[in-house]
Amino acid sequence: MSLYALIMAGGEGKRFWPLSSKDNPKQFLNLTGDNSLLRNTYERICGLVKNENIFVVTTKNYVNKTAKHLPELNKNNILAEPVGKNTGPCIYYGSNIISDLDKDAVIVVLPADHAISNKNKFLSTLKYAIKICSKPLFKDNYPLVTLGIKPTRPDTGYGYIKKNDRIHGTTRHSTYTVSQFTEKPDGPKAERYIKTGKYFWNSGIFVWKASSILKEFSIHCPQWDSYSHYDFCNKSLLGDYYKKIIAGPVDKMILEKSKNTVVIPASFEWSDIGTWQSLDEYLRKNSNENIQRADSYSLDCSSNMIIGGKKPVVTIGVNDLIVVDSKQGILVINKNESQKVKHIAEKLGK
Repeated sequence: MSLYALIMAGGEGKRFWPLSSKDNPKQFLNLTGDNSLLRNTYERICGLVKNENIFVVTTKNYVNKTAKHLPELNKNNILAEPVGKNTGPCIYYGSNIISDLDKDAVIVVLPADHAISNKNKFLSTLKYAIKICSKPLFKDNYPLVTLGIKPTRPDTGYGYIKKNDRIHGTTRHSTYTVSQFTEKPDGPKAERYIKTGKYFWNSGIFVWKASSILKEFSIHCPQWDSYSHYDFCNKSLLGDYYKKIIAGPVDKMILEKSKNTVVIPASFEWSDIGTWQSLDEYLRKNSNENIQRADSYSLDCSSNMIIGGKKPVVTIGVNDLIVVDSKQGILVINKNESQKVKHIAEKLGK
């Protein structure tokens, strides 16, 4: 068994307008420190996976930018989708490339834009997940492992995973079968989920054998295999292939339907940095703190996050705001309205 990593880095990060743009999306921004989110993801997994076994799937528009952020990575390991079609096609494409190199490969799938504060706990959880995905559930069926995050609030922007029976465990980690996936429930439903104690946020981090995930694609997307004569390394043929396959998240395409999906509760602090609110929560040390990454001045203010450009930003007598000044525009929102930024960015894009 050889271990590989597949980093998904093709998103446009519309929820981070005006800092994120089509030319410079979220994964290339230094939102949590001195390095980009993509760079942090790469360095986090380097302690577990050999450099030559790390692959990044992005779109053709971001290949050069990805190479600039990860100069150590062989350019052949940067896989360019002709067009982004969500995580299903992205994972199918990357898994086929890795499987062609190593039929016994185990793949750790990682979004490029997450923040994880405790690397040791993160690697410990992954090592446990790697062992689990190599143990058959029954006959020749191996687990598709998802990492679940214990919810801290009834957030409607996440997918939720309901755990079922505990099938394996150690003093540090446990594995449960999955009884239900729910994509972005409404507020009252999310509150009910949290009260039961049986639900986790879907982290979007997965671990599985390459053969296991490709087998599931054959079962649930059988038409994709009929296009298997396409050479995934041939750019023109890959473009034809992508015109034929449908877009969609791997969760809905595969994990919700598979009998082999299991969840391992994560033991590390995590944020998907999906909205300005989630970034605020990740960076915040206390509830009243004003997070200021700008030439800014505040008077009688609390719980704001201010990110600025070259101009001074002044706030007086306001609370719970996100203020972002960039070349593309100025954003001022109540942090609880962060989910709506994507809709505004899409309208501005048109």
